[in-house]
Amino acid sequence: MRSKSVFLLLIAALLAGCAAPAQEAVVEAPAAPEENERWELVWSDEFDGDAINAENWTYDLGAGGWGNNELQSYTDRAENARLEDGILVIEAREEDYRGSDYTSARVKTQFLQSWTYGRVEARLQLPTGQGVWSAFWMLGDDITSSGWPDSGEIDIMENIGDPNTVYGTIHGPGYSGGDGVGSSYTSSALALDEDFHTYAIEWQPGEISWYVDDVLYNTISDADVSGAWVYDHNFFIILNLAIGGLWPGYPDETTVFPQQLLVDYVRVYRDTELAVEDLAGGSVHVAEMTMELEDIGDAWQGTAYVTVIDEGGNPVEGAAVSAGWIGAATGAINEGKTDENGIAGPFIAKKISSKKELAFCVSDISKTLYDYDKDLNVQNCVFRSPEEEK
Repeated sequence: MRSKSVFLLLIAALLAGCAAPAQEAVVEAPAAPEENERWELVWSDEFDGDAINAENWTYDLGAGGWGNNELQSYTDRAENARLEDGILVIEAREEDYRGSDYTSARVKTQFLQSWTYGRVEARLQLPTGQGVWSAFWMLGDDITSSGWPDSGEIDIMENIGDPNTVYGTIHGPGYSGGDGVGSSYTSSALALDEDFHTYAIEWQPGEISWYVDDVLYNTISDADVSGAWVYDHNFFIILNLAIGGLWPGYPDETTVFPQQLLVDYVRVYRDTELAVEDLAGGSVHVAEMTMELEDIGDAWQGTAYVTVIDEGGNPVEGAAVSAGWIGAATGAINEGKTDENGIAGPFIAKKISSKKELAFCVSDISKTLYDYDKDLNVQNCVFRSPEEEK
């Protein structure tokens, strides 16, 4: 049964891309979140039992590369995932198993536990070595219906074998895989494979911040992504240890097996400062669409703009507009974001024929906490013909 906890906290499996250049950070030791009045613990797994809690975790199983040309086969065997002295051990082994040269585990809370907003953290000791890829991440609950990356992916921590660097990234429509938006954290003073460290996000409407040992190293908002912001709904947690892949590369003679990702705990907190009014959105719709045609010699070029407003008639900034051209031959630009005046564009396409009509139509508008009410659109498409320009 899927648990959808709704509490001002409102209350998934593919490629995670490389991120922006690392920044050097000095780790300090501030108060733990449980001592901060802002954060209220709502769910955790401390891994204190004798077996992995089936009410919290299930498994992804099998091989096939997992979209990244990975080498391992995921299993639910104790050799690959187990509890030892209050620690979840995810172990990658070099062995012949059902046609794969490596085995490992990938555990997830999908269909069991999911959340929207809050602080999500885990205390981890990382593996290290060439071709070793550990991750603590989240996927949107709607991945089975919307698909990836439209469901959204939040990479809280990824490590590709370097004991001093981790990555935090988001993937959504128009910015996924190698185009994911994120950053990295590097500290020459820490060896992340030698001790436990805390990796967390603080997740609010329209904004996510990344932390290592409570040191903030990056914040991304809806204004920082080229496409729709798809992080205002329930997500589930994944912990896994992959071997090889397009991003980390592949094991070599220096890589030692077995490798272990050790998990002390996973915790989710709600933000007590997030008020009901912070979650109140509204609706957006198209107020105006324009298109101009220009003779550029070998073709006609269409340039279109879309104006987006809310139900009160106010221009909406930062809305992601998805559109399409009918009759265009080349060079179509179909995605854009609205400026402070609520205008998205230019959307540009070339039309070779001088006889047929060129049409530009809006297919979707996305804005954090807002619904797209197409029934309020003044128009859904705009049409122009080169014949009109003669």
